[in-house]
Amino acid sequence: MKKRIFALCLALVMILSLAACGGGGTTQPGTEQPGTTGTGTGTGTGTGTGTGTGTGTPAAASASADAALANSLFVNPNVGKGMYSGTAEPGAITVECSTMSVMNTIKMTYNTELSIARHGWDTLVKLDAENNIVPAAAESWESAPNAAGEVDMVWTFHLRPGMKWVDSTGAVVGDVKASDYVFAWKELLNPDNAAEYYAFAAIFKNAQAYYDYKSGKEGAAAVEWEDVGVKALDDLTIQFELETYLPYLLQYLKFEVLSPVCEEFYNKVGADAYGTAPDKMLYSGSFYMTEWVTDNVITMKRNPAWWDADSVTLQTIHFAKYSDANTKYNAFAGGEIDIIDITGEQRAMFTGEGFDVISYVGGYSYYFQINTLDGPNADHPDATKSDMSSKSLRKAISYALDRRQIIDTVFKNDNQPAQCFTLGISGVNTTEFADAVVAACGGSLYPEHADAAKAKEYLAQALTELGYTDASQINVTLMTSEGSQNELLSQVVQEQIRQTLGFEPKIEVLTITEARARRNKLTYDMFMGGWGPDYNDPMTDLDLWMSGNGNNHTGYANPAYDALIESTKTETDPVAREKLFIDAEKIIAEDQFIIPVYWRHEDYVASEKIASGAVRRSFQGYFLAYTTLQG
Repeated sequence: MKKRIFALCLALVMILSLAACGGGGTTQPGTEQPGTTGTGTGTGTGTGTGTGTGTGTPAAASASADAALANSLFVNPNVGKGMYSGTAEPGAITVECSTMSVMNTIKMTYNTELSIARHGWDTLVKLDAENNIVPAAAESWESAPNAAGEVDMVWTFHLRPGMKWVDSTGAVVGDVKASDYVFAWKELLNPDNAAEYYAFAAIFKNAQAYYDYKSGKEGAAAVEWEDVGVKALDDLTIQFELETYLPYLLQYLKFEVLSPVCEEFYNKVGADAYGTAPDKMLYSGSFYMTEWVTDNVITMKRNPAWWDADSVTLQTIHFAKYSDANTKYNAFAGGEIDIIDITGEQRAMFTGEGFDVISYVGGYSYYFQINTLDGPNADHPDATKSDMSSKSLRKAISYALDRRQIIDTVFKNDNQPAQCFTLGISGVNTTEFADAVVAACGGSLYPEHADAAKAKEYLAQALTELGYTDASQINVTLMTSEGSQNELLSQVVQEQIRQTLGFEPKIEVLTITEARARRNKLTYDMFMGGWGPDYNDPMTDLDLWMSGNGNNHTGYANPAYDALIESTKTETDPVAREKLFIDAEKIIAEDQFIIPVYWRHEDYVASEKIASGAVRRSFQGYFLAYTTLQG
């Protein structure tokens, strides 16, 4: 992804190359796919994008070449130091996973859950270890003009023959078919599923209109599934027509919510039961799930029926949840886990004793989500009235925050004060889109240090808006999910607000499952959330705040913002299009329905048990299928 190139201790040797492919023609094995570009630096911050052009891709471009690439780029220099030997189970690794409450790919939203899905199911295409688009379930594809002559609007994907569904015992139960993808995308557009990422399937012709009609949207025209521009031509061929041109289509299609679902099995177990236990799912990826102890551990086993199983030597992956940083460190030191994210203090400790730390920027922007509503409405019938409905109060709190102090006190690492919302996306004429935003705005949109004068100025306006006479009347609760750093961050913010604005927000600590439910219903005031890019285009971050987006849990609905984002879908000049996205960033800063706080840098350590091949980087989170163990 991203940015600010920093060199901590690069524990994994990542040699990334700059590559670009124009479009048209056929690519050869081991090269990028038509219409994709990949960029990278020696720090391991490469990016890849799908431009949506090109006419074909051979199956040979993937398979064992992917495994070789992962093992050549991600090499663990800690091996042989005799310090942290890792877990004892042969052929297995245990890695950290912060959330595991949803395993139905249709309903997923958290990065770590999507990382688990990356092992259990194959989307049509995937990213290799350099973030280039390569074949996954689809061995080739081509594009064609639509009836109006617009290029790259009709796409045909050809699946690999012989792909299999397996159950939670690893037994083969059927063939993966084109119709399994089409069915999954139909369910993604089923309003009954309340999929936060439904928009990923709204790219097809008439798909948004279909969703609106099935949602009962007032004035929506009648549109049935047969009218949506996606279909299985036969068991191995999928064809779809786009609603609008997508320059990043191939990056879009690698996203895990677009994974297949076996329709026959789904209907047999029932929509409510599907995805609730290992035996309530079928799997098509490199691993299959055998155990799931909710909010504790998920175990996955190597899938011998996977199309590239010969390249997989790892036998078992345990995804384990830890909430406390010290408990997690002790587990690593005690040989109970092999990969953990670490705090700044732990980074200094590992580095001081000569154990290399892996660092990269995953593009995650962290911010306070705000309930902007003054009560329930038709779209949010369960929403509670919040004092944060006052825009002036939101701005007062933003100016009261000392973002640098938050980072230095809570994280003690290379996190950066947020300068805008979007992180990890390439710019048109700048390395980062964020650089273009800062340049266009004459500096950061959010102060690094508190500005008490401006904070109090907006506080006075907020009191008028809320009908209060004193700051002590303000009632705001900071909702946070459990975890030592999360709770410390809330305490630091609580004190900064108290000192500058004269009122003390309450703190409410919930499990991630409880917090997710409250957030989705808008029964909260402020909640710290994070967002990382799903593909390399500003749209991946900025369409989040459109009024109909399933991940917009703020209640914010601005027709002007919606129109601005919609206009980027038809603007073909890259510079003009980028300017529209910059204008969107300005609206976010003006309305402050979110309060950006920091840009996260990722630090983690890997035990000496892992020799190579454990991919962790932007746009991917974890991909561990090609991991090679020491010895």
